[in-house]
Formats: sequence, structure tokens, C-alpha cells
Amino acid sequence: MAILGWIISVVAFLAGLALRQDLPFLYDDRISNGLLFAAFLAFPPLWAEKPLGITATPRIMACVAMLLALPMLYFQG
Repeated sequence: MAILGWIISVVAFLAGLALRQDLPFLYDDRISNGLLFAAFLAFPPLWAEKPLGITATPRIMACVAMLLALPMLYFQG
């Protein structure tokens, strides 16, 4: 699970930075904030001692759910 956390964290962080700097479009601020939050949630060393009592599995699954729900931002009408 830790390797999945590292992969999600690095990919979400780089994608959030790219959206903030290089890819301006509609809703880019919401998507970049969500990606940076996902990178924060999935970063394993930050949560190594369970400061809020949350283990790795719920955090990683929350990040996966956030990334899978990302296309719903485009269909807001």
C-alpha cells in the first residue's frame, strides 16, 4: 500500500503543479487544489505515526475515489 501511496502522491503533486502553472482552463483551480490535497493525503512519510489515528488504507482509497470522481467537475452544467 505504501508504494501505491508514493505513486499517487507524486503523480497528483506534479499534476497539481502543472495545472497551476502551465494549463489554464475552466475549473483548473478546483482540480489543482483537489490534486494537491490528494498528494497531501497520500504522502506516506507525513502520516507514518498516524497523527489523526487514520491508517494508510482509508487515506489511499479516499485519494483513489477523488481521482476517479475528477471527471464529474466537467459535467457541472
